[in-house]
Amino acid sequence: MKIQLLNDDVTCEVGNGETVLAALVRGGLVIDAPCGGRGFCGKCRVRLVRGTIRPLAGRKAADNAGFILACQVIPETDITIELPRNDGSVQNEVDTVVRNLKTPARAGIALDLGTTTLSAQLVDMDGNEVLDTHSELNDQRVFGADVMSRINAAKNGKTGELFTLINRQTDRTIRRFCEKWGIARIEKLVVAGNTTMLHLFTGTDPSSMGEVPFTPVFLETRQFRGEELSLPAEHITVLPSIAAFIGGDIVSGLASLDILTGADNSLLIDIGTNGEMALFHGDRIYCCSTAAGPALEGAEISCGMGGVTGAISRITRENGNLSFTVIGGAEPRGICGSGLIDIMALMLREGIIDETGALDDAYSGGFTVTENISLINRDVRQYQLAKSAILSGVKILCKNAGLNLADIGTVYIAGGLGFFINKENAVATGLLPREFLDRIAVCGNLSLRGALRCLGEDAAFLAACERIILKSVSIDLAADAAFMDEFAENMLF
Repeated sequence: MKIQLLNDDVTCEVGNGETVLAALVRGGLVIDAPCGGRGFCGKCRVRLVRGTIRPLAGRKAADNAGFILACQVIPETDITIELPRNDGSVQNEVDTVVRNLKTPARAGIALDLGTTTLSAQLVDMDGNEVLDTHSELNDQRVFGADVMSRINAAKNGKTGELFTLINRQTDRTIRRFCEKWGIARIEKLVVAGNTTMLHLFTGTDPSSMGEVPFTPVFLETRQFRGEELSLPAEHITVLPSIAAFIGGDIVSGLASLDILTGADNSLLIDIGTNGEMALFHGDRIYCCSTAAGPALEGAEISCGMGGVTGAISRITRENGNLSFTVIGGAEPRGICGSGLIDIMALMLREGIIDETGALDDAYSGGFTVTENISLINRDVRQYQLAKSAILSGVKILCKNAGLNLADIGTVYIAGGLGFFINKENAVATGLLPREFLDRIAVCGNLSLRGALRCLGEDAAFLAACERIILKSVSIDLAADAAFMDEFAENMLF
């Protein structure tokens, strides 16, 4: 049997008893599936145009509009489907720097492999100049929105498929740059990312990080020839990590800040799926990773989406009406993390939700943003879980370093969400403590910035990464009794 895409020549073969989602993944087609195909997020909806399907036990077939959950139905005949509108492209933090296309004599690429987003920059290595920037959603999202979903998929024998997805996407990104700029070869590729993503990028099974004692196969810097990973780059450097859940993205970010030569009591928070953070104090770097979940990346939220075209990124109330900014200037299709923070702050200010997160009775059916976008009680709870995890992690880091929140100097906020975040609203909702309000420096993608520096300062930058790792102390929040007390207390707004 086959799956045919509407208005497209693309077809996928369907194995015996295989769901539509599994067949699409095997065929190299990517759609959102934040829950990893478990059937509760509702994000893998596709429209059945022709053919017959059989729902899994206890699940529904097509709704009145013909939509099905791809992870919960099995084709019984050849079918034709229509995929959701989403090209996976992400709004870049910076525009292309060089406007006139001039082929560089020596080209390199810096690459940040995020759980949610892949971001890359093309560099003229002779002039140390950024030529182009490209970001798009990580194709591995079909296996789930967070690293534990990817690790569990690897445990179930999917390491090869996960490697193929990210390898093919990286190859496509490299070739996109080469074709646009007329480049014959990429001299160097530097890759930063969390520990799980770096394992999957190198084709290494991350399953051992899915259970106690959470042991990675490798943490050190890895060097490859391009052909070893079937990528069109002469030399590939994979940046080192600190621990299973303190990855090369945090190391890269800390090195890009020159953290060890900066002011004492500096805190870096990467607000994303893993909620990684690091506090520099007294010649030590205290690190932790909080299970913030993917809510702030748009997953686990009924109307949530990544920071792509059509996502509401900012929301305010003006003259009694909601006013919002939509990425790409398109029609709004959902809300990304920064927009979620804004709307939570707005609902708190207007008494639509109380300190426990309960919606006022007048909004029992949800808070409407647009005709097709609304927030329900479960969405508020998912935000509370994420914000409590991050705030609790910050407090535990301070406790271990012997500091009060007021002792922290500069607070660096990194990640794609950090680039768009409204600091006042983040504080108002309890995502960040009030003591930080005037100390926050929004930095965007520090992981990518570090990879970029490594292209031009290879040996010196890697040496800085090693010094950071030697001075780092990784704190296991699950083993810290105070963390759960903090977590329960910080659930309230």
